[in-house]
Amino acid sequence: MAWQPGQIIDADGLNNPTPTTLTTGVTAATGWQVALQTLDIVSGVRIANVTLNRTGADITNPGGTSGNITPDIELCTLADDWRPPDDLYVACSTGIGSGSMRVQHDGSCQWLTWIPGANVTSGSNMRWTWTFTRRGA
Repeated sequence: MAWQPGQIIDADGLNNPTPTTLTTGVTAATGWQVALQTLDIVSGVRIANVTLNRTGADITNPGGTSGNITPDIELCTLADDWRPPDDLYVACSTGIGSGSMRVQHDGSCQWLTWIPGANVTSGSNMRWTWTFTRRGA
């Protein structure tokens, strides 16, 4: 793999150019079940994909009239390999509704916003992805 502009060259990238994929490390909160979890690690860059299936009761209009979810709702926790060095704010979606998620450096994934008036029904799949590098890797 050739160096690309903006790519960080570090020991992890030089010593491990072969892609690695982890398929464990996400623990769903009550009312959710992990449907997909992949963490691809290539030359020090980590690309995480999570899909949680809503197994609990329908969540009626979690964003209210403003879109803000108060308090934030923890949907899952992440093992160390999945954790970014700083909190990240990313989009999430069921394919019908959309909102935002905070992926925290302590491993908590919290649901922050949701389109006003939209429900999340039992059986819905909540999806989000994020990309990061580890400091000092």
